[in-house]
Amino acid sequence: LPYCETHYHAKRGSLCAGCSKPITGRCITAMFKKFHPEHFVCAFCLKQLNKGTFKEQNDKPYCHQCFDKLFG
Repeated sequence: LPYCETHYHAKRGSLCAGCSKPITGRCITAMFKKFHPEHFVCAFCLKQLNKGTFKEQNDKPYCHQCFDKLFG
């Protein structure tokens, strides 16, 4: 069966968890999800994160500063 682009990426698991749009270029995989690099951001301050520079709480990524402020 042929799929539209969105359903093709949904079936492959290559939709961005931040914007729900297809990922066709670079991506970050974190928390068992995929993100466009610009959509992998702190859930509180919205600062862009890198794969190894975040902490997770309630299935959301946080920068270290916000995590410590909110949960520390």
